[in-house]
Amino acid sequence: MAQNNSHITADNVTEWMASTGFLFPRNELELARFEILYRDTVIDLTGYLIDPEVIVGRKQRSNVIALKPVPRDIPDMVPYKMVARKGGAVPQHILDKMKKNNQQRKDNDTGSQEEKPE
Repeated sequence: MAQNNSHITADNVTEWMASTGFLFPRNELELARFEILYRDTVIDLTGYLIDPEVIVGRKQRSNVIALKPVPRDIPDMVPYKMVARKGGAVPQHILDKMKKNNQQRKDNDTGSQEEKPE
């Protein structure tokens, strides 16, 4: 007849969870079991910097972002503009509409500065 050789019971399940890494080890016995179980595991943490002051919230993390200047005249963008029109030129009615919208915007900008309601 088979015997139950399991040492895990309802009374000590928390102890074994801490020993196997599902919970933090709370005492020396649980820590010793955890170290025996994971002694061959190698974790490479080089390149990772942890600042506990940032985690606790006493210090603000400073993010420095280096931005490259964006050139305003990009000659390579012309083919992409053509793709948006399926390779064709801008139709005249679209050009007329763009001119009309620009003119209205200019009229509104100058008119709003002159006629300011109080």
